[in-house]
Amino acid sequence: MIEHLQKYKVIITVALAAVGAGFLLGGSSLMKQAGGGRPILKIAGRTYHDKEFQNLGSGTFELVSNLARSGDFGLYQFLMGLSTGATSQDDAAEKFFVGRMILRQAKEEFGIYAGDEEISNYIRGMRAFADKDNQFNEETYRNFVDKGIGRLGMTETDLRELVSDVLASKKINAIIGSGLGVNRDIVAQNLALEKQQIDGELARLEIDPFEAKIEPTDEDIKAYWENIQDAFMTEPLRKFTYIIATPAMPADAGAEKSDAPESIVDATLSNEAKKAAEKKKADDKAKKVAELAEQRRAKQIAIDKLVDDFTFTLEEQKGAGFEELAKANNWEVKTTELFALPKPPKELDVNLRSSSRGGKSVDELFRIEPTSDPVSKISQPIAIGENQWLVARLDGEEKARPKTYQEAKDEARAQYISEKAAEAMKAAANEAITQIKASLAGGKSFADAAKEAGIAETKTVSKVTSTYRPDAATEPKDLFETARNIDPGAIAEVILEADRAFILHVVKREVVKEANASERLDSEVKARASENETIAFMGWIAARTEAAKVEQLYKK
Repeated sequence: MIEHLQKYKVIITVALAAVGAGFLLGGSSLMKQAGGGRPILKIAGRTYHDKEFQNLGSGTFELVSNLARSGDFGLYQFLMGLSTGATSQDDAAEKFFVGRMILRQAKEEFGIYAGDEEISNYIRGMRAFADKDNQFNEETYRNFVDKGIGRLGMTETDLRELVSDVLASKKINAIIGSGLGVNRDIVAQNLALEKQQIDGELARLEIDPFEAKIEPTDEDIKAYWENIQDAFMTEPLRKFTYIIATPAMPADAGAEKSDAPESIVDATLSNEAKKAAEKKKADDKAKKVAELAEQRRAKQIAIDKLVDDFTFTLEEQKGAGFEELAKANNWEVKTTELFALPKPPKELDVNLRSSSRGGKSVDELFRIEPTSDPVSKISQPIAIGENQWLVARLDGEEKARPKTYQEAKDEARAQYISEKAAEAMKAAANEAITQIKASLAGGKSFADAAKEAGIAETKTVSKVTSTYRPDAATEPKDLFETARNIDPGAIAEVILEADRAFILHVVKREVVKEANASERLDSEVKARASENETIAFMGWIAARTEAAKVEQLYKK
C-alpha cells in the first residue's frame, strides 16, 4: 500500500475545491430529478433511486459542506475521503454517495457501529453548534435541526445517521492505515532540516547575453521545427450562444441626508423627545434596510428558480428550444464568433462567483466536453458577477491542429534560441563552478572567485530558513530547499530558472532549537500517521469504487 500513497495526495485539493463550490442553485441536476423513484445509480449490482440519492447523497453532501465550513476538520476529512477523484460539483456529490454506500457496507463487514451516546458527544463537540466560549449551545443546535436542515428534506435522525457514518469512517480509517508505521527518527531528521538557519553566497548569470549570441539560420529553425512540429499547435476555437440572467433588483433609495438643518420644531423639543425622535428615525431606517434586503433576496431566489427551470427544461427537451425558452423569460440571446480561450468576448471574460478554484466564466465554457447527446453542449448555470447566471450552448468548434512551418516559424525561432541559450548558460555556470571551487581552495573569497570566473553579480544571504522569502530580483525562489542538504563550504549544483542561473555557496548551517521540540516532534509524528491513514483510506475507497462497477443509470 505504501508505494501507492503519494498519488492520492492530489485528491485532497480536488475534493476541497468541489466542496467549496457548494450547491448554488439549491441542488445538482441529479437532485432535480427526485420525486418519482427513478433509478439513478447501480453500485455493486444494487440499484439506487433518486430519493435515496437526494437524502443520502446530494442533500447530505450539502449538509456536511455547510457544517465543515465552521472549522470541523474531521468533517472535511470525511468529505475528502468519500469524494475521492471528484472533478466537479455534481461529480463530487455522486462520488460522495457512492463512497457512503461503500462505507456502509464496510461497517457491516467490520462490525463497526457508533452508540447513541458516542453520536451525541460528537454532535456536542461540533463547532457549528458552539457558542462564543466554544461550548455546545443547545438553542443553536435546535434551530439548525428545526429550520436549517428541513429545506434539504432532512431530520435530526438523518443528522445522527450522518455522524454515525463519520465516526465509522474514522475507525475504518484507522484500521486500514494501521500497518502504515511512521519512522520517528526520519520525522525528527526532517524537522531538523526544516528548522535550519543557513548563511550563504550567490553568484548570478542572466540568460540575455547568451541569447544575443545565438543567430540561427532558416535551415536551423526548419530542422528544429521538423523534429517537434506537433509541439506547435493552433489554439482551439469555439462559438457559443448564451444568455446572462440578471435579477431586477429594487434600487436602494439611499440614506437620508444627515447634514439637513435642524427645523424650528426639532429645536424646541426636549432632550428626551429628541432622543425618541432619533431612535424612531434609526428604527425606520433599519426597517427599510431589512425590507430592501428581503426584497433583493426574493428577487435572487426568483431568478435562481427561473435559471434552474430553464436548464431543467432544456435537459428534458434534449437541448432544443434554447432561444425560445430564453425569450420567454425576457433574456437577451447572444451568439459569438469563433474565438480562442485567451481572447474571449468581453462579456464572457468575467470572474466566477463563489468558486474556490477561481477562474473566469470562459474557462468553464471551454471545459464543456460535447458528445452525441445534445444536452452535453449546454453548460450548467455558471455563477458570475454579483448575482448573475450564465448559460451557454456550444454551437461550433475548430479543434487545435499542428501549425504549418510558416505559422510556427517565429515561435519555433524563439524557442530554439531560448533552449540553446539555456544550454549555454548551464554549461557556463558549471564551468564557473569548477573555477570557483579551485579559487576557494586557494584561499580566495567567493566574490573574487566568481569575478575571476567571469561572474560579476554576487551577493551574500543570511538567516535563510523554511519561511524565508527570497528577493525575486536577485535570489532563486527555491533557495532554502536547495541549501538545506548542502554541507558548509560546499557548492550546490547549478540552480536553473527560466531566464537565469545561480551558483550557491553554503557558508554555515545550524539548527534553531525550539523550547518545545519534543512536543513538536510528537505532534508531527501524529500528523504524519493521520495523513498516511487518510491517504490509505482514499486509496481503499477508490479501489472499492472501481470494484463496485458503478453504473450511471440516469445517463442511459
